[in-house]
Amino acid sequence: MAYVYKKFTAQDKAIIPFTAHKQYSFNSSSAASNRITFFTSSYTSESISLYTSASAPYGADIKNVVKYNQLDHLFYRDYIIKYNSKKDKNNFLKERRDLYEKANILSIPSGLCGEELYKKSFYISASAYELIDDTYGNLIISGTNVNDYPNNIQQNVFRLDPIKAFKDYDLSVYRDPGYAIVVTGQSIPFPSNPQITHTATSKQFYRQGTNNPDAPSTYSTSRNKYYFGSASVATNFPLNYDNTKDFEDSYFRHELEYTDVNFSKSTLGSTNHKFSQIDFNSTNKSTILCDTKEQFNFNLNQNFSISFYVKPSFALGTPNATDKRYIIAKHGTQTNYSENVPVGNAQPSSGSKKPFIGSFPFEIYMVSQSLYFARSDGKTTDTINGEITASGTAARTSHILCQVSGSVGESQKMQIYFDGTKIAESTSTLTKQTKNPAGLWIGSRGPEATFENSESGNEKYFHGSISNLNIWSTHYNQTQINNISESINASPYIGNIFYKHGFATITHPKYTTDILSGSNSINTLQFQGSHLIYEHEFQCHVLEHEFNNTQNKTTLKRNEALNTDKIESFATSSFFKPYVTTIGLYNDGYELLAIAKLAQPTRMSDETDTTFVVRWDT
Repeated sequence: MAYVYKKFTAQDKAIIPFTAHKQYSFNSSSAASNRITFFTSSYTSESISLYTSASAPYGADIKNVVKYNQLDHLFYRDYIIKYNSKKDKNNFLKERRDLYEKANILSIPSGLCGEELYKKSFYISASAYELIDDTYGNLIISGTNVNDYPNNIQQNVFRLDPIKAFKDYDLSVYRDPGYAIVVTGQSIPFPSNPQITHTATSKQFYRQGTNNPDAPSTYSTSRNKYYFGSASVATNFPLNYDNTKDFEDSYFRHELEYTDVNFSKSTLGSTNHKFSQIDFNSTNKSTILCDTKEQFNFNLNQNFSISFYVKPSFALGTPNATDKRYIIAKHGTQTNYSENVPVGNAQPSSGSKKPFIGSFPFEIYMVSQSLYFARSDGKTTDTINGEITASGTAARTSHILCQVSGSVGESQKMQIYFDGTKIAESTSTLTKQTKNPAGLWIGSRGPEATFENSESGNEKYFHGSISNLNIWSTHYNQTQINNISESINASPYIGNIFYKHGFATITHPKYTTDILSGSNSINTLQFQGSHLIYEHEFQCHVLEHEFNNTQNKTTLKRNEALNTDKIESFATSSFFKPYVTTIGLYNDGYELLAIAKLAQPTRMSDETDTTFVVRWDT
């Protein structure tokens, strides 16, 4: 075999990057052998040094609280308002990131997922469900039509699950991230110059998970908003101090004012993971206020829907047959709070706050065992009602959806759905505007328009539990209403997939028990890993006058007498042309780096130029 060398020019070489999507498929055992793992993780209000176990010096973290906190910090917490600081960003109008009390995590090694998981390639089957990704970072059950759910977050003008209520189940301990308070003391003279004084300051630290000696029995935003730690610490705090405001869960993040409510686990969800609920006590005058916003100040001829889960309580006895127990109302007390900052444990003072009488876009309340849905233009009030706590249903949580619907040119209809079934409907008779300046009240109509049990007046505070409250600026059909009721949080999404980091999460409380948890592991896992590959290309140009003679030794005839070589006669014919079978790439030191073998010998031409293209991937 003979070799001929020709040096490359810069134009003869190219490195071309491209992405290859490699398909993987695993079952439970092969996934484990390839280091694909899954975890169950959970929030805890315990101190970081405990984390559910005292068997290890600093806790065993058997609930994977550290993983949960990392997940929350990097991907979920304040996702919409801190979008640019979050990992694995997608279109936040399309991707829904809700992290409840628990999350199951599937982790895929970077060697398999490569640069990222290829969108629309993820599939996993568990014991009861098959999941796929929707390309926007959401996981859905295979076969789900997301258009049969409320999937426009800009139409979801108010949402209060509340998602993070589990952090306030136990008000007797300091919740994350703990608190550090600057306490201002007395003026103290400098020893070197008693004429000059300075103010002594110190810090009091309240660590997450430690007991609060002056813990309140109920949760109020005003208490959380204006002081930390012991109620005896009298310290002024700025109104906008970090983590001192409460917000609802929608895209709009409307500010809320809780007053003497409690949070607890509802009966909604799976065996080991429940949605949170807000507990209202009429004796404590429990209520929630959201100041009036145009997004839900619906006018005449505007369609809208209000959905929630409710569990009325009769612990105080059977309600009076004429008493109205208000669940939600855009009616009652008109608010205009002043921004005075109280001292210590004092309640915030308020400016004008008075009853509003006139039109209202909606109010929903209970009278005895029936639920009422009403709206008014100030002159006429339309009201419909249906029974929701009859025998056999009084002790359970029920789903309610009230809506105003109507197409252009048609009369609007008021409707009440109970657990997905329509129980009341009426055509609207209103003719004037329904907007008003009143706040949105939950659990009452506001303190100036609601009465205690012992007071005269039929407008009473609600007594019971409410969860997953949503207001949409549109109406829904029967299929969509069924899905809202069955999904609990009105979403088709049960978790997220983070393509660039190679892991998926199951966060929906209804599914965390059955998917990637305990014995409910992986049946089949399929995905494509996107691997960045570089194609190296070398163009070997042979001009028409080059390499037209062979140097193969078999074409030479040896003359031993003259000690010379002579080309055989068959190689001197004009019909004889050499063939190329192998191309070698060498460095400047003539060291072989790569060999290219041709599929079949290629005949050289003395009439045209020939180019051999050598490619390989790395």
